[in-house]
Amino acid sequence: MRPRARLRAQFGAPSVDKALGALPVVAELCRRLDVAGIVDRLCPVREVALATHGEVIEVLVANRLTAPAPLVHVEDWARGWAVEEVWGIPAAVLNDDRVGRALDAAAPELDRIVGSVGARAVTTFGIDVARLHWDMTSISLYGAYDDPDEGSPRAPLRPPQGPPPRPQAGPDRPGGDR
Repeated sequence: MRPRARLRAQFGAPSVDKALGALPVVAELCRRLDVAGIVDRLCPVREVALATHGEVIEVLVANRLTAPAPLVHVEDWARGWAVEEVWGIPAAVLNDDRVGRALDAAAPELDRIVGSVGARAVTTFGIDVARLHWDMTSISLYGAYDDPDEGSPRAPLRPPQGPPPRPQAGPDRPGGDR
């Protein structure tokens, strides 16, 4: 009887399946708008940080646009999506504490961040600002009025609730199509 030859199978590194989706598109849009740069200039981070606030905010934007998850699940989302391959940030860095610190750092500068990113979008994409209406106002009506003007519409009188509305951009509708 002849001895059996044993063959040893050679396997490569295990493969990992991750969702890619729109991550490259979001990353390129954020790069063209300089989102990370704008956030990092307004909200600097210590040199020892594994990711800057701007990088974390860009990944959070990608999360919101691809598969929104609560902050406590952003790390799990990043592990299942190609976040490390696109941004170079390991999923473990994107825990809820780190995401929360980035949001806390950005909060006091939010108006400047939104304005800077909006201005960058106008210049980068050649947006015609004559056709853009960016409403940064908010209005709250509350109080008691003894003698309102005759014929004035009556709005419910209650104090404002929640944060003031965020700026919104959209086509300029009051004058119609100019």
